[in-house]
Amino acid sequence: MDEGVAAVVAGGAGLVGAVLGAWLGGRAATEGTRLGATIAAAESHALWVRQERTRTYDQVCTAYSAIGVRLYPLYAAVCRGELPTPEQEEAALRAVGELAGACSGTVSFLGTPVIAAAALDVVDRCDRFEVELRPFLTALRAGTLPITEESFQSRLNPSVHALRDARNRLVDEFRGVLLPDEG
Repeated sequence: MDEGVAAVVAGGAGLVGAVLGAWLGGRAATEGTRLGATIAAAESHALWVRQERTRTYDQVCTAYSAIGVRLYPLYAAVCRGELPTPEQEEAALRAVGELAGACSGTVSFLGTPVIAAAALDVVDRCDRFEVELRPFLTALRAGTLPITEESFQSRLNPSVHALRDARNRLVDEFRGVLLPDEG
């Protein structure tokens, strides 16, 4: 083969190799960038979900604590043989509604299916407690029920304990998701 033809063939092969190498390198760089962006987006989304779950967990715990804070004055009045004030009644009912509200929307949306089921159980227990609390308060005001600690305990303690147990199950499920290594 003539040296000139060999140089042209070698130059052509080199050009094809350079073009092919540039194309493959560009393709690999594009795929690498796309994969990196996908991973970064997934990590960012996972971080957002974790932060929102933590915020929601805090809201549920705060709302549950508010029930105790707002129910205690009502309970203390009954234990003293006094009718609870309308403000005490409203505060207790509002606290139960706030816990149900904290559990119903965001928890169901952001939680795992197990967390969503536990949250709905808390909502159900809140509803049941409210259904028992309202007639209890009405009976106290009407004088058809004695204003005693025993009447409070016999009429409301079962639903208070059921609500506490449902909330504890929800908190356990939250901990399992938020702190998986400690479960």
